[in-house]
Amino acid sequence: MQRSWISRIRQTMPPMPCSPLNPGLQDLLELVGGLLLALGLFTRSAAFVLAGDMAVAYFMAHSPKGFFPLLNGGELAIVYCFVFLYFWLAGGGESSLDRLRAPASASALSPSRA
Repeated sequence: MQRSWISRIRQTMPPMPCSPLNPGLQDLLELVGGLLLALGLFTRSAAFVLAGDMAVAYFMAHSPKGFFPLLNGGELAIVYCFVFLYFWLAGGGESSLDRLRAPASASALSPSRA
């Protein structure tokens, strides 16, 4: 009897360690936060939450393996954390939905690029 390709893959993969955080919550945070950032809606709040999410992911999954991100496999988590921190500081930009939601007085006071 032939085994299915899924059972062959499962036998070759090492078991994944169980995370103390709820993986469903992490998935939901990343999905909703990514959509909000892509739309430019609630950009600063979503970016702050996602930066924290990436920092927790790095310290829980990668830092126990070593100090340097290139050696412990955590370079993407660090990069995403700093990118999200940049979005938290910079905001959504000119073409974001946050800019459209802002009242006229707030958008008149913000510096625009001429």
